[in-house]
Amino acid sequence: MTTSDVQIDFQAGQRWTYRTRPGEDTSTVLILRRDDEATGTVLHIALDGLRLGNPHLPGGVQTELGHAPIAADALRASVLDLIEVNAPLPADEGGYRQWREAADRGEAGVFTLTLAELLDLIGRAVAPTPVGGLFGKSNRR
Repeated sequence: MTTSDVQIDFQAGQRWTYRTRPGEDTSTVLILRRDDEATGTVLHIALDGLRLGNPHLPGGVQTELGHAPIAADALRASVLDLIEVNAPLPADEGGYRQWREAADRGEAGVFTLTLAELLDLIGRAVAPTPVGGLFGKSNRR
């Protein structure tokens, strides 16, 4: 039986290991908030321990993702082990508030990808060409 076959009661303050991308084996996901919407449960998460190429940051690597809304089924398909409950939550809820206002206007959605797929998507959007040295050779001169 896989985690995706089990009904999990996701709650804010839970920290989980998940099926990571290569090189991010120590990354974890923290549930920031749970919204039970008419369309289903939306979990607001933060990720740490990332190696996400981002040329807009010093050093070109993003190690955290502060907020992402994800469908419960997508998170269920990603998580492995619950490693902490009642974890401290960040005081800054700016990402959530911004999403909530846009969602209330019908202008924001929810990710339905696994966490690894979501990070790959973000990586392609932020740094469409490889960051030299981090992901391999680049054709830039």
